[in-house]
Amino acid sequence: MNYYEHHIGDYSEATAHLTFIEDATYSRLIRKYYATEKPLPIEMKTVQRLINARSKEEKNAVVSVLNEFFTLTDDGWRQERCDHEIARFKDRQSKARRSAEWRWQTSPVEQILSDSTPNSVCDRNANALPTQCSPNTIHQTPVTNLHTPSKQNNGGEKEKCPNDDLETRQKIANVFAVHGVNIATRDEKIGEIAKLMAAEEEIQEAITQAKEMRKKASSSTPINPGLVLAILKGIRKKIQGQESSENAWWKTNEGIDAKGRELDMRAQGSESYESFKARILIELRKRKEMANAG
Repeated sequence: MNYYEHHIGDYSEATAHLTFIEDATYSRLIRKYYATEKPLPIEMKTVQRLINARSKEEKNAVVSVLNEFFTLTDDGWRQERCDHEIARFKDRQSKARRSAEWRWQTSPVEQILSDSTPNSVCDRNANALPTQCSPNTIHQTPVTNLHTPSKQNNGGEKEKCPNDDLETRQKIANVFAVHGVNIATRDEKIGEIAKLMAAEEEIQEAITQAKEMRKKASSSTPINPGLVLAILKGIRKKIQGQESSENAWWKTNEGIDAKGRELDMRAQGSESYESFKARILIELRKRKEMANAG
């Protein structure tokens, strides 16, 4: 990202209590975050080096600002507002690419030059309409099987995202959309959620927890895939830590069935074991919270 919106009022209100050095530190950290489009490194010393914090006071400012305005996750130090703006930026990029490709498919360019070669094709600019051909060529309508976003040069095979299924990404994006959060299917964190092979119920539960976190913090910042991903990973780690190898019911279909019977729960119709397991985990968490509250 070479540009980001800076809301002066919001920034001033949130940072009014900072010292001069802390304010400068926060500004540098944000700029580095946007420039790399990813969380800051986990190691504190690495972050300090990234923004050239050398004196003791400057290094202490990095520690203070990170702990106050950032959240430490498995991916590094995350900043919610930055994650949201980066996701918006990538979504706009994606829409711009689709718009350019659509123009290629619909623009009228059938103007024939005199000295022609029947099978030649104009050089094209991906960000604009074709305007002219090299000498001795014919203006032609672009070959659609080369330029349609969902096609490849091999004759129309559907394009897939690296390492995961585009359909899976779309289903995950749809879950976010139900909660009023529009995320591009090519968002990096959507891909990571897909790789977790999380059931829809798990994602719904993680989104619910994310909303509760925002509510408790009185924050109006929209939830984002990065936060939901961190919650999903946290849930899985917690489960793995609580379950011993002798009592790992969730590792086998037989164990899932047994745990369901123990809780008086049954699989619904053609429900997959992953989905059934997710419902069981949610039910266990609810019962534990009720027990703690009592």
